[in-house]
Amino acid sequence: MGIDLSTDARASLRSSFAILDTPYVWRHVTSRFKGEVPSRERTSHVHVVPFIGDRAVLLRTEEDGWSTPGGTLLEGEGIDAAVTREVAEAIGGRTERFELFGQWDSSTTQENAYRPWLPHPRFALALGWADVVITGPPEKLGGVEDKTVLEIAILPIERAADRLTANDRPHLAALYSLAHQIRRASAR
Repeated sequence: MGIDLSTDARASLRSSFAILDTPYVWRHVTSRFKGEVPSRERTSHVHVVPFIGDRAVLLRTEEDGWSTPGGTLLEGEGIDAAVTREVAEAIGGRTERFELFGQWDSSTTQENAYRPWLPHPRFALALGWADVVITGPPEKLGGVEDKTVLEIAILPIERAADRLTANDRPHLAALYSLAHQIRRASAR
């Protein structure tokens, strides 16, 4: 999976989203964006930027604030199944289609793996976009983490990115904007 971009297109995207070239630090994890889809063996989590038509979906939880739907792969779970499950759990959505386009290439200072089946201390969070339909409230489908969903916002991409930036999430704001551009390019 992933979109095949020319060298010029990649350079243009890279300059537009320079924040993605800087480390993204979250708790005990330091990540760097890579524009390649990780192998299943390296992947511990999936995160997708969901879209309903032209609008992006943001998730706000008590534990993480504003973020993307996503989370930990279950033991033996494939990436496709994890995307579908995480969208249903986080926003009550059905995934119509999705595409992975990159990863947070990550490492942790934690002594032990987050879950015994996950790669450690180096791992990847697969990143992509998804076309979704909200079918009901967030569902409990057996995921590793229980999060308290406070709000689901459906916004134009610029407003979604502005909200993430205003809430000190510039890497996620850039990820939302990049996902929007890649999604548009893949529709051509």
